[in-house]
Amino acid sequence: MDSPSGKGLVAVLAAVGASTGAAAAVVWHVAIAGSSDGAPDFGSAYLRPNWFPITLYLVGAGLAIGLVAASFLVDTGLRLVQDRQRSRIDLFALLIVIGAMLGAGAALAWTYLPPQPTEVVVMPPVWPRYFETNDGAAGLHQSLYSGAIGGISVDPYSDTNSATIVLESDVVPSTFTPTIGNPWLVFPVGGVLVAALVALTLSLRDFRLTVVSRSDQDAV
Repeated sequence: MDSPSGKGLVAVLAAVGASTGAAAAVVWHVAIAGSSDGAPDFGSAYLRPNWFPITLYLVGAGLAIGLVAASFLVDTGLRLVQDRQRSRIDLFALLIVIGAMLGAGAALAWTYLPPQPTEVVVMPPVWPRYFETNDGAAGLHQSLYSGAIGGISVDPYSDTNSATIVLESDVVPSTFTPTIGNPWLVFPVGGVLVAALVALTLSLRDFRLTVVSRSDQDAV
């Protein structure tokens, strides 16, 4: 069994804070805030922050919160030790609570500073072209009823004035934009998952929590 280490606990909590901040930065860059009534916001686009400096801000905030929490816990005598004989429940419980607190902080920031919608610049419409048969003569026309490019299959030997119009996909391709409807659920759960993953990694390496007295000089 190794000697209890306060520095190891500080490093673990700092890693949990930085990892949670990095995960929140990914959400900030990818997801959008849901509307209050649940209706889609047509005609709106979202200004997502760049990776820098939002990643620096969130990782730095998570790191600072982890270090502050670690300073209080180390001062109370809590240490990290490598001893498989001890229970791993305490380690999981501590890190999950820290992860939930970090997630709640991210949810608070998301509530006041989510990606902001802005007006979309409306470009001139692109009218799809189609062929229309008229007694076997095909003519090129413009359609005013759709914004997608259409493809046509025409039978020039047909006696009827008909044409088959096959519409393609929209001009603007769809992108992956998850919506955060309840940040006070999404971010704390995400923080718990990050912290639980760290706790599982440590427990597999036989790291556990222990409490030592302040007079123990070896528990640094």
